[in-house]
Amino acid sequence: MASPKSSFLVRNFLKYSVIFGEGSKGDSAYLLKEGRVEISKMMDGKKKVFAILKPVSMFGEMAILLGDEKRTATAVALEDSKVVEIKNDDFQEYIRQSPPMISTLLNVLVHRLKTATSKSLRVPNIFVGICNVFTLFGKHGNRNLNYLDSLNYLSSSFNTNKETIDKVLETLEQEKMIEFRMNDQREKTIYLIEIEDFAAKAAEKRKGL
Repeated sequence: MASPKSSFLVRNFLKYSVIFGEGSKGDSAYLLKEGRVEISKMMDGKKKVFAILKPVSMFGEMAILLGDEKRTATAVALEDSKVVEIKNDDFQEYIRQSPPMISTLLNVLVHRLKTATSKSLRVPNIFVGICNVFTLFGKHGNRNLNYLDSLNYLSSSFNTNKETIDKVLETLEQEKMIEFRMNDQREKTIYLIEIEDFAAKAAEKRKGL
């Protein structure tokens, strides 16, 4: 993996230090370079551990990727750890430009929307989340998506019903950001028209939050 951008802040956390707490302001994502980090959340008065991260892992991205400024989980260093802090502005710029140095990380972000963590937490803004996911797919050459697969994937990832996802897709179609098509197998598909528009719409929506 390429070295992180020189302007990124490298931070060291001692064992059992809290990197960020649930409910705190989320304006950064983190890349774990050394050590181990526990991701957890209080549920029904008990701590539920979602993941134990090892290098190289990204965490804390949910707050900025999905347009919610509040952290939905707590991150604690289980041993002396070194992380690279990526501020929101830099993160959003990377989503728009998708340079090769982080293409792997962007694919990881899409995958992590399907993990137990994202399934267990309510996503605060579905529209922003879908715009950013479509940006990631489009930047990696996936502009024609199977409709039913996408509906199931987004519903599962964002822990919401398919009707809610469908309404967002209809809105995106009305705004001419996507088209519904039929493939050679007569299956309904979603075609992403202008990839840059999704990042712009997500940014516009964030300002209104």
